[in-house]
Amino acid sequence: MNNYYEMVVAVILKEDLPFLSSYEFISNMISRAMLEHEDLKQLHSTKGFKFYTFCSFQPTEPDKIYHKDRIYITKIRSLSANFMLTLKKSLMTMDYPVKIIAKEIYKCESNAITELSTITPAIATVFNKCWTKEDGLVLLRERIHVNALKKYRAYFGDMLEPEDNFVEFIKQTNIKPIKIPYKNTSLLGNKLIIGVKNDEISQKLAFTALGCGLLEKSSLGMGYCFAR
Repeated sequence: MNNYYEMVVAVILKEDLPFLSSYEFISNMISRAMLEHEDLKQLHSTKGFKFYTFCSFQPTEPDKIYHKDRIYITKIRSLSANFMLTLKKSLMTMDYPVKIIAKEIYKCESNAITELSTITPAIATVFNKCWTKEDGLVLLRERIHVNALKKYRAYFGDMLEPEDNFVEFIKQTNIKPIKIPYKNTSLLGNKLIIGVKNDEISQKLAFTALGCGLLEKSSLGMGYCFAR
């Protein structure tokens, strides 16, 4: 099994930032850095999977506002070591309302996965809208499988069509959809726990989701998971 890479980035904010706006803020920060390097600039402009995701700033604040002049940490995760190394350099040269004070890349080994739990909301598009529980977990389970399979094939190469869905079970842990501000509108996401089958193909698909995000909008920080 392959490895994924995670960069811990410590920043000082130059302005207050609402918690739910942090996803678009960090996404734009990464995009701005990508524009500083020709290879990443090309990746940024292409359609399709970007093979990275991230979590929102930590620690969270009681008032749900990240405050100016305080230190916060985000973690950016990718399947590609080259992407992370190049992004690490580019983050220092970009113009953005944060001061980056530290960044460190860690190589994360893949172990057997029994469950994936989302730290940030996961988003699936069904019938030209964001999935909600009224659409049913059966449909969501299928979208999770198909999305991971497409990402695997796009990054690692072809895979024979799996006989079964790699998801053993799925549980939605939020009661109401989580509304994420994005480009003058809102996306609806959900927190999920999914069980993973233990066969080789299922493990590869689960690893792919862990390494670059579960479901859609990964480059907006959606679907960032931890594994058990």
